[in-house]
Amino acid sequence: MFGAVCRKQQLLIVLLSVVAAVRVFIFAAAFPFFSSGDEDLHFDLITQYSAGRLPRTFDVLTNESLSFIVPYASPEFLQTPDQFPHAQFPPPLWKQSAAEAARIIEVTKAAWEKEINWESSQPPLYYAFAGFWWRIGQYIGLTQIESLYWIRFLNCLLISILVWLGYVVVRTIGLEHLGLSIGVPLLLAFMPQDVLYVLSNDVLSPVCFGVVFLCALQWLKTHRPSVLLGVLTGLAIAATYLTKLSNLPLLTVAIIAITAKWLQMLRHQPGVTTLSLILTILCAGVPIGGWMLWSKLHFGDVAGSTTAIALLTWTPKPLADWWRHPIFSPQGLWTFWSEVIARFWRGELMWQNRELSWRVADSFYAISSLLLFCAALIGIRQHNMLSTFQRQALFLAALTFVAALAFFALLSVWFDFGQCIYPSRAHPYFTSGRLMSGALIPFALLYVYGIGYLLRRVGPVAPIIVVVGVMTFATVSEIFINRAVFVSEHNWFHL
Repeated sequence: MFGAVCRKQQLLIVLLSVVAAVRVFIFAAAFPFFSSGDEDLHFDLITQYSAGRLPRTFDVLTNESLSFIVPYASPEFLQTPDQFPHAQFPPPLWKQSAAEAARIIEVTKAAWEKEINWESSQPPLYYAFAGFWWRIGQYIGLTQIESLYWIRFLNCLLISILVWLGYVVVRTIGLEHLGLSIGVPLLLAFMPQDVLYVLSNDVLSPVCFGVVFLCALQWLKTHRPSVLLGVLTGLAIAATYLTKLSNLPLLTVAIIAITAKWLQMLRHQPGVTTLSLILTILCAGVPIGGWMLWSKLHFGDVAGSTTAIALLTWTPKPLADWWRHPIFSPQGLWTFWSEVIARFWRGELMWQNRELSWRVADSFYAISSLLLFCAALIGIRQHNMLSTFQRQALFLAALTFVAALAFFALLSVWFDFGQCIYPSRAHPYFTSGRLMSGALIPFALLYVYGIGYLLRRVGPVAPIIVVVGVMTFATVSEIFINRAVFVSEHNWFHL
């Protein structure tokens, strides 16, 4: 009987994975190139890695990437129709004749070729993976704009993996009686984060850290960690770091949890436990150390961030000036929370020089996330149906999410943002929620657990119904917000 229920659940999760992939495919096809999320810079790095070249400096865009960016870039992200003749966007350059487009291409290329790729020092994993995927597309005959969309459609595979990974995490923790085994994958499948619709190294973070989180749970659960667990944990930590430096706060929490468990087990089985930890350190440390050395040699520091920060005109503030930041007021704290959570849920792409957002949806995301996060914390402390391991797992998820938020708050108060448009001196809040995408599985776990805890006396179906309602609202609002994108002449539907 239990096996039959489990098989039905797994079939449902497979279906959710397919639906999530189709949803990402539709939205990724609807957005033109190149989006306001530095998509041109990410594509430039993909072309370099696909050719086997690792960037060694912050240089201008390559000629190969410009040959795609210039003809296929849409002006609709950062410009408005009234900036063009007859208050209409011009037809795509790739739909015009060579004679018609020649002058515009020349002017456009002159502007693009001066842009510095300040993403060049970013870790290599996503760009190497996407570059390999791009070469596969070219091998099967995809060229020009079709090959660009082929790279975006890689995100369909990643979201499918993420949904399944969320299910495996919940099954590992064992909170099916609160509806989490369906609720968490459901939230992950329909979370309207628009970074999934463009080229960005952020899209790989939730999968990589999801594996790290799962490995950390296995460490917490076991009394005898295997050699395989040590190897997988180290490789997952390395993959997460080599995907995005903003994942470091998440990794710090996971590493602390694993180390604490190792110290606890050390008294009983020091040999096997220590071997597993040594393998974790080696499998994580060698690739991470190698990349740090590369960054130090070519970009000036182990993180490769000093020059990038200088290009952005950011400068560190004296410690005494930190406390003057508005984040230390109730209004400032709410501004920080509401903006970072809204962008964590729905992203931060722009259309016609306005962020794609809806105040009603943003308010719902901020308020519901705060209430359910607090409910989850209360449940971790007071829910007497939880085992010790389940409390530890939920607490680890909470610490992970808090660490990501704390890192953003630290960046907000640490830097004077100079001439930067975002964040700025006038609005000094670092709230790019997409950079927290690595925490999607821990957040989904807490969000759905908060619902389950509040409805624990009603039954396991009630939390799922609530999550369905939340995701229905999120999907409808996403369609409403992005409706103008679908009619763009520059997108995949108008090839």
